Amino acid sequence: MIMASYWFVLAAVGGSFTLGNVLLKQFADTGVGYVLLLAIFALGIGNLGFIRLLVHGLGQGAVMSSMIQVIALSLLGALLFGERLESQQLAGLGLAVASIWLFSQPR
Repeated sequence: MIMASYWFVLAAVGGSFTLGNVLLKQFADTGVGYVLLLAIFALGIGNLGFIRLLVHGLGQGAVMSSMIQVIALSLLGALLFGERLESQQLAGLGLAVASIWLFSQPR
């Protein structure tokens, strides 16, 4: 898998997991059944992409995907659901960004 394709799949996996988690939160708040089905679909697509990353020996994608999700879900939680980010959480988000940068550096 070429590097550009790797970044595309990694971004798609992170986006799919993030969307799935936002939909799960909406389902928990509303109880609307089709939202749960959409969440399951989004999470399933994310897992298929994640498997593609792992098949190609890109285990570091696991860490990078997790950090992307932490950042995206924290920001979406603040923007969509009114959750507050304190200074410790903001520092943690900064460290998550730093970890993505470090993992993306060539060996």
